[in-house]
Amino acid sequence: MLLPPILEVFVVWHPDDGLGEWVAGTLADHFHAAPFAGLAGGAVEVYVRSVPWDGAGGPPRPMPFMEPLPYGLRPPEFTAVVPVVSTRLARAYDDDPAWRSYVDAIAQAHGQDGVGVYTVVDRDPDMSGTMLMRALSAPQSLPRIDRDDPAALCRELAQAIAQRVATPDGAPAERITVFVSHTKHRSLAEDDEDGPRLYEEVRQVIARTRLADFFDARDLQTADDWASVLDDKASTSALLIVRTDRYAGREWTQREVLQAKIGGMPAVTLHAMREGEDRGSFLMDHLPAVACRIDDPAPAISAALNRLVDEALKRALWQAQTVYLAEHGFDWLPAHAPEPVTASPWLRKHRNNDADDRHVWIIHPDPPLGPKERDVLLELCGLAGFDHNVDIVTPRTFASRGGRLKP
Repeated sequence: MLLPPILEVFVVWHPDDGLGEWVAGTLADHFHAAPFAGLAGGAVEVYVRSVPWDGAGGPPRPMPFMEPLPYGLRPPEFTAVVPVVSTRLARAYDDDPAWRSYVDAIAQAHGQDGVGVYTVVDRDPDMSGTMLMRALSAPQSLPRIDRDDPAALCRELAQAIAQRVATPDGAPAERITVFVSHTKHRSLAEDDEDGPRLYEEVRQVIARTRLADFFDARDLQTADDWASVLDDKASTSALLIVRTDRYAGREWTQREVLQAKIGGMPAVTLHAMREGEDRGSFLMDHLPAVACRIDDPAPAISAALNRLVDEALKRALWQAQTVYLAEHGFDWLPAHAPEPVTASPWLRKHRNNDADDRHVWIIHPDPPLGPKERDVLLELCGLAGFDHNVDIVTPRTFASRGGRLKP
C-alpha cells in the first residue's frame, strides 16, 4: 500500500552549532514513536539539513518546496521546517549570500503549499536584533529551547503542526482547545481539597502552554444552554479526563466521554485516584492513560497534555490520509480503533444509508485489535445484519495482504 507522504519535518541548522543536532535528534525520536507509528506507511518523517550541499561551507541540500523532486516523486502534503537560530547561523546569514538566499526561501515559503516554518531560538544569546531574526519574523517562533524539557519542544511543534494541518488553506489556525472533564463529587478517601487542588494544578499547567482550555464551572455563562454547550465542546475539543474516584459513575462525565468518542476526538485519561472505583464504566476505556500522583500531579498533567497534543496531530494526519485510503473502498476510517461505543451508532447509519451495501470494511490506525476484541466487533456486526464480508484491518495488516480485503 503506497501512499504519498503526508508530513515531513526538516530541521535546519548551521553545522558548527551543536543545538541543531540535539533538536533534530529529539524530534526524530518523538515522531518515530507512538502514536505516529500507527499511521499508514511512514506518514511522518524527520530529515536534517546541515551539511553543506556544495561541500564548500555553503547551505545544505534544498528542500522539496525549493526545487522539484527527481523522478517525478510527489512532495509531501505538509512540510514543517524548523530552523534552529544561533549565533553561527546569524553570522552565516550576514556574511554568506548563499546562506541568506537559503534562509529567505524558507521564510517566504511559510503558509504556502502546505509549508509551515517554526523557528527554534537558542536560549542564551539575544538574537532579537539580528538580520536573521528579522528575516524569520513572519514564521511562527516556538518557545526558547530548554534542554532539560525536550517534551515541551515536541509538544509545541506537534501542536503548531496539528493546528495547521486541521485548518483549511488560507484560514487562521485556531489553538487546540482542551476540554477538562472532571467531577466535583469526591469519595470518602478524598479530602475536601483534593479535587480543587488538582483542577487548579491542571489550569496552571495548561496556562504555561499555548493550549486553550474549557472548564465547565468557569466557562459556562448563566444564560447558556449548558447541556448543548457541554455536548458541543466535548465533541469538538481534545478531551482531558481527570479520573478521580467518583468520575466514572457520574452521568455527565459519562456523557462527555461518549460525545468525544462518537465525535472521534482525541482523548487522554489522567488517572488520579486515591481509593479506586466500585465498577468503573465501559465508556471510559480504550484510551491512552497517564498515572497521576495526587501529592505531585504536575509531571503527570504535563505528560497527559503532551500525549493529548500528539493524539490531536495523529487524528489530523489520519484524516489527511483517509482521502487516499478511501480509494480502496473502505466504509469506515475511524481515527481510533472501533469499539462497541463507537461501532454501534456507525453500524446503524451504515445499515440505513444503503440497503444494498452488505459489506463492512473498516480500517483504523495500528495497533490492531486483539483477537477477543475483534470477535466482539464481528458479533456486533452480525447483530446489525452484516454476517458476511466483514473485515477490520490496520494499515499494516492491510499491506501484509498485498492491499486486499477478505472476499
